[in-house]
Amino acid sequence: VWLKPASASLRPQIDRVVPSRGLQKLVSKGSIMMPRRMVGSEVASGDGPHHAAYATFLLCCIATIGRDGVSAWEAVGGIGWESASSAPPWRAHTGSIAVTLEQSGKMLLIAGQAGEHGGALFDCFNCTNDVWSFDPQEESWEDLSADVPWDPRWGHSALATPDGTVWLLFGCCERGRPTVMLRDVWTYNPANGVPWTRMTTEPPFEGIQATSVALLGDEIWVCGGWSQTRGTLSQVAVLSTKDLSWQVRSRHGEAPWRHRADHATAISPDGGWLFLYAGQHRDAKTGRWSRLKDTWRVPLPSARASEWEQLGDLAGARSSVPVLVLPSGWLLALGGHHVPEDEELKAKQTDTQGMIDHHRSSTFHVYNDVLALDLNADAASLASQTWRAVETDAPWPARDDCGAAVAADGSVFLFGGGTIYGGGGYLHDVWRLPAAHKAYGLKRRVAAVTGGGKSVGGEL
Repeated sequence: VWLKPASASLRPQIDRVVPSRGLQKLVSKGSIMMPRRMVGSEVASGDGPHHAAYATFLLCCIATIGRDGVSAWEAVGGIGWESASSAPPWRAHTGSIAVTLEQSGKMLLIAGQAGEHGGALFDCFNCTNDVWSFDPQEESWEDLSADVPWDPRWGHSALATPDGTVWLLFGCCERGRPTVMLRDVWTYNPANGVPWTRMTTEPPFEGIQATSVALLGDEIWVCGGWSQTRGTLSQVAVLSTKDLSWQVRSRHGEAPWRHRADHATAISPDGGWLFLYAGQHRDAKTGRWSRLKDTWRVPLPSARASEWEQLGDLAGARSSVPVLVLPSGWLLALGGHHVPEDEELKAKQTDTQGMIDHHRSSTFHVYNDVLALDLNADAASLASQTWRAVETDAPWPARDDCGAAVAADGSVFLFGGGTIYGGGGYLHDVWRLPAAHKAYGLKRRVAAVTGGGKSVGGEL
């Protein structure tokens, strides 16, 4: 690799593309052949030989222009969590949805908000339509935000199908109309070069946000959410990814669980059950809000309203937790927030000062624990213990509404989040737990058949 002194105008770009700690990492991996004495303190200080403080590493820069990397991971705590030692290139915010692309293993961090006071400033929560790609193998970031056609949003939903197609649904709010929820559906496949494309489909309900989505074959199951006209919802609908048709499986008010938003859903690995848990509920009569800790499941594909069954509770009511399904079939719930059960929002969203005063005066608790549920467990096992507390005090700062995703090897990644009610206190960090199922001892449950033909539960 040829080296040459860089001009002052190039220095910020070189620092952004290849931080000094990143150079040391590349050297240690053998990606760049250069004297180690030219990496680290000498490069950072400018005192190194041949004026190498700011050198243009031609080959490296060609390969990494437009990308930022994780310079190093620092182990924190005894379980195995690691913190990225350098800040990510995206601006600090909350409410991003992270999805893993099965074919490439890359993770997309989609949209979010950096606003305050629950949208009372009429800035649409200072939402973003940024899209960032993170490669866990290369440990690099790539900005894919250019020419994104959809409106900035928060409270949206997203997932990826096995062929690498990303589906983005709904959110808040229409551009310039901060009280109007979105009802659009978009797809994107970066591996196949398919740009963001709006789907021609009409959901059988008004614009909503803070719903949950889960994938079963070629169906996207959509549960609950928030409507500006109806409040929190309990409807269950299904979108076909093949023909873009919708089916309503149960209308609002028919399911036995309390209508909710900012909750989570997951489908068992065998496709036999849809699980629903956590979230926040607004009483339609009193206007009071409460966070939820209940857990429910319904058999698939029937999913009749009468078939829902309640399981055990989470360790503490909470809202805004990410969905993390490990390769071993275990579901993780982490982070989120809680407010007192007697919260009553008297101010209207158009009352800016009233909204600000409400958020500043309310108690707001954020979590840093990790809970686990075995999606493969039978009814008896779930009845005896639905959620297992695998870590009560994780080393990462407690956070609400963070982005999170699972890699193919079972490693869990956390991206940012917030700490202040209504928005604020944004965390600008990345954490990972390699092979989370092994770190927590979450083995895959299997069914073994004895000589007498009886099924006996086991673990791998």
